[in-house]
Amino acid sequence: MKVALAQIGSGTDIAANLEQIASAATAARADGAEVVLFPEYSMYEKPVVDGSFAEVAEPLDGPFGSSLAALAARLGIAVVAGLVEDNPDDPTRPFNTLAAWSASGAFLGRHRKALLYDVGVFSESTYISAGDVTDPSVIRVGSTLFGLQTCYELRFPEISRRQARAGATVLAVLSSWVPGPGKVTQWSTLAAARAIENICHVAAVTQAAPVSTGHSLAVAPDGTVLATLGDAPALVTVTVDASLTERQRQADPHALTVDL
Repeated sequence: MKVALAQIGSGTDIAANLEQIASAATAARADGAEVVLFPEYSMYEKPVVDGSFAEVAEPLDGPFGSSLAALAARLGIAVVAGLVEDNPDDPTRPFNTLAAWSASGAFLGRHRKALLYDVGVFSESTYISAGDVTDPSVIRVGSTLFGLQTCYELRFPEISRRQARAGATVLAVLSSWVPGPGKVTQWSTLAAARAIENICHVAAVTQAAPVSTGHSLAVAPDGTVLATLGDAPALVTVTVDASLTERQRQADPHALTVDL
C-alpha cells in the first residue's frame, strides 16, 4: 500500500485549510497513494489552543467533515485528518479528533485524543475534552489496519502496543508537534522506537513550521527511515509492505505477547 504524508500549515482560516488539503490530496493521488494522512488540527490551528477552538467545533458530518468525505470520493483516495469535533456534553471543550474516510467517502472511524498536552505553558485540557484512553482506535483501509494516535500520545508506548496487539501494522501518528530545543530529535526518535518495539510501520505527519516542527517521517519495522520532510509544507509518498511486518512478527512471536 502507498501512503502519503501531507505536511501542511493549517491556520485559523478553515476554507484556506481545506484548499491546502484538497491540493495535497490531489498530489497524493497522482503519486499513486491509496491513503493520505494529514496532521492534527488540520481544520483549525493556532500556536496555543484557546477558547476559539470551541467556537469553530462541528460534528463529524458537519461542513468540514463532509468536505473531506466528498474529496475522498472524488479522488478515490482514503483521507485521514485532524479536526475540532463538537462535544454536546461540554460545548466549551470540544474533542481533538482524527477522522478517516474511505476512497468511496464512507466514514471509517475516529480517534479522540485521550492524552492531552498539558506541559509547560500549554494547557490543552483547559479547552479540549479527553477521549477514551482504552479505545485502541484501529481502522481498516483496504487490507491494512491503521492505529490512529495524536501527537503527545506518541510518548506513551502503551498506546502503540495496544494498537499493535489489536492488529495494526501501521501506526498513523497525526500531530502538531510543539517546536523547541531538541523537539525534532525527540519526534524522530520516538517514531523509530514505536516502529521497532511493535514491529510495525510508523507514518508520523505533523504541521509545518512555524506552528509545529515539521519533519514528518515514515519508519519501517526495523527502524529504517523510509522518508523524511523538512519544516516547510510538503508531501511524500511511501510504500508500506504489510507482509514485511507479518514475517518479522512471526520470526519474533514474543515481541507483542510478553507482559512484564
